[in-house]
Amino acid sequence: MKMHQLQALVAVAEHGSIRRAAQSLSLSQTALTKALRELELDLQAGLLHRSPQGVRLTDIGAKLLQHAKLILAEAADARAGVRHMLGLGTPTVRVAVTPTFSLLCLSETVSRFRARYPDAPLSIRDAFLSQTLPMLRDGTIDLAITALMDGALGSDLLFEDMGELTIALAGRVDGRSSKVPRRLADLTDAAPWLLDGSPWGISEAVRQWLALHGAPQPRLVLECPSSMASLVLSTEGHAIVPTPQPILSVPWIAGVSREISVVEPLPSLPLGLVTRRGHRLDGPAEWFAECARLELKRLLGKPPARKRLAR
Repeated sequence: MKMHQLQALVAVAEHGSIRRAAQSLSLSQTALTKALRELELDLQAGLLHRSPQGVRLTDIGAKLLQHAKLILAEAADARAGVRHMLGLGTPTVRVAVTPTFSLLCLSETVSRFRARYPDAPLSIRDAFLSQTLPMLRDGTIDLAITALMDGALGSDLLFEDMGELTIALAGRVDGRSSKVPRRLADLTDAAPWLLDGSPWGISEAVRQWLALHGAPQPRLVLECPSSMASLVLSTEGHAIVPTPQPILSVPWIAGVSREISVVEPLPSLPLGLVTRRGHRLDGPAEWFAECARLELKRLLGKPPARKRLAR
């Protein structure tokens, strides 16, 4: 198994055709096809389904793709690390952050990071949990800052718990913001709820919260994997949106999106840093992580103990 063969597999998976994959790698189609055939022979397994419409991965090919992306990312990290030691550049810091961190902590984190590494390349993605974990596993990112339920991670990932993040409900009920506490059972039919299908994030925590208090699940659900679109839906009265409570204190958000007061105690999720087990962050990435820890401590402090929702 050789690096150029893994690069060929990743390119085909990303582009869906031999021609476009070959162009992306500046190779001839013949050279790319040869690399893929040699990889299949080496593994004694078919990796691609070929048809006039293009190519797609077999189940074995899809499994290998996860490893291929990680191997290529680790190799790139090693190369960048050596260049950094030789004074020939600084490795890119690749991070995914939850919208809560983006709004409340990112600016100060980047400022503190830049004070030590003014020229270090930064790649920051605003991503939900369902997007973050696959990127960690395939090496697209080195560090994630996110909220998740207990049991969300497999043995390949590590979570550093920085504290509890309270989840509130934002939106308008009956065309107005609700200041009088409402019972959860009265809200599930009052408007659509914005929830996604992630089994370990805020939406699942809210589903379990409703069940814990004997409230029915929302009759109408909207899916929207976009933090900005979620805010729009909550402010315009189109949906009830489970939202990290600290976000609702941001001045420009507080002016347009209000917390719906409820009788039942609010749920919470651990917020912290996630990394790949066995992957050591290099100097710039570790410093970014430390800057993030300082901001998370400021944000979360030592909140009162709350019941964690777990499977």
